[in-house]
Amino acid sequence: MEEHWVPEEGAGQDLAQRLHQEGLAGPLRWLENCLRRVAGDREEDGVSHPVPLVPLTEDNEDAMEDRRFRTLLRQLGLRPPASEQESFWRIPAALTPQRLRRAAASIAHRGPSGSPQDPPEPPRCPQDLASAEPPPAGLGSDSESEEPVPVPVPSPVQPRTKRRRELASEDEDEDGG
Repeated sequence: MEEHWVPEEGAGQDLAQRLHQEGLAGPLRWLENCLRRVAGDREEDGVSHPVPLVPLTEDNEDAMEDRRFRTLLRQLGLRPPASEQESFWRIPAALTPQRLRRAAASIAHRGPSGSPQDPPEPPRCPQDLASAEPPPAGLGSDSESEEPVPVPVPSPVQPRTKRRRELASEDEDEDGG
């Protein structure tokens, strides 16, 4: 029944602003990014499944345990784990891409001018990690550039001559002995 509950326009906006001032900017950006990502996926695929909100950082985990952050999730139409089998909150299948975008916009941080401020680099959603390579160590969501960072890959062409020579010389010893 509560699966079909629809958040109203601007739901969670006031609470989101309060949480933002109280130091939950990172988790709010993560949530906003997840909502937008799921909206995009649903538009692309034309299919809706409930999507788990998996907090991959300690900040996001702490936020998911914060009573007011969970109140915000409810206001946005997300649902808590339904049973012992579920450990994560879910973005219900019933939320359309338009509603997800509205929810994301309502929690986007508004600067003094009242317009949303874009984070330099959105934090990753769990869904991103399923399809993308994990970011190399040392590259977090604080990265300034939008460009993907090239990861050096060891060239498979580098010869291992030293090892081969050792093996070859052992073989010769056996043959000549």
